[in-house]
Amino acid sequence: MLAMHMANELLSVPFAGVTLLAATLVVVWAAWRTKKTIQSEKVPLMGVIGAFVFAGQMINFTLPGMPGTSGHLGGGVLLAILLGPSAAILVMSAILVVQCLLFQDGGLLALGCNIINMGVVPCLVGWGLYRLTLGRAETAKPWRQYAAAWVACIVGVTAGAALVPVQAAISGVLKISPVHFLGVMVGVHLIIGFVEGLITFAVIAYLRQVRPAALGLKTADAAGRLSRRAVLVTFLATAVLLAGVVSWFASSHPDGLEWSYLEHHYGESDEAVVAPSETVTRVDALQTRWSLLPDYTKRTAALGEEPVEEETADEAETAWPSMSGWGSLAGLIGTAVTLLVVYLIALALRRRDRTAPGQA
Repeated sequence: MLAMHMANELLSVPFAGVTLLAATLVVVWAAWRTKKTIQSEKVPLMGVIGAFVFAGQMINFTLPGMPGTSGHLGGGVLLAILLGPSAAILVMSAILVVQCLLFQDGGLLALGCNIINMGVVPCLVGWGLYRLTLGRAETAKPWRQYAAAWVACIVGVTAGAALVPVQAAISGVLKISPVHFLGVMVGVHLIIGFVEGLITFAVIAYLRQVRPAALGLKTADAAGRLSRRAVLVTFLATAVLLAGVVSWFASSHPDGLEWSYLEHHYGESDEAVVAPSETVTRVDALQTRWSLLPDYTKRTAALGEEPVEEETADEAETAWPSMSGWGSLAGLIGTAVTLLVVYLIALALRRRDRTAPGQA
């Protein structure tokens, strides 16, 4: 099973095609909107914060009160707070594409749904609630900004997760009650959203201390105690540490989505979804053959070949913490690729803006 995001088997092929088209249209709109609004200083920030979110998503944490289940940072609301919703959608889309193509994290057919559920909905819904709760951003009090971020994370993350049962039900692949599945997904992701709020809280608290201008605050010390470059280096160093070392200590329990439809027992059925179609099976096989580091681990076969299935796992692979060199390498590669891709996208949009008629 894929590690974090929606898998191909949760969708029908026609519905997957519709959502891929819808996600593409939203991403095109986000690029157009970002081109109109992006500022020069945001270009490196987009790349660095994208790398930070990619690395943060590798760290699954055991959910409080729900042993055997884990969650991970989504990051959409944090991106929207720092970059604005349109740029955040672009960055999250790039992260999800990198995860899907390089690491088989999320199904290729489900890429449109993952962009909508993890990118579009948290970025737009979360951003809207954040601004509504925050009030005047330039003079926002700390408690109000923290509360706004928490509300935005809880609602944004849960709203995106709630779409998964709806999409699976429309696809006609469920063998269980969509209402029950929805209830479980919402319950689990309310807790995940709460923890994501803590992480977002920590980032905002840090920026309020060292670089208030990054949050749009206008204070006597708006420039901050650290330069913009120093803040970027801090985030990048943290991303490298998360991907290369802290990922060893990530929870090995299934994440909220995987647990909700693979591990949770619904009573009327031992399986949550019907057997995947032949097309879905072929797409899964295609991803397996061509993913560079599937599931963030070493390939057991050359690219283009079916991997060798291992019947038993070594104790080192099942131990916690999982001090995996290949996992660290995968995290560092993903962090670097995300940084490069997002930075080039932001730079291209900014350059086009500068050379537009009347802007010379």
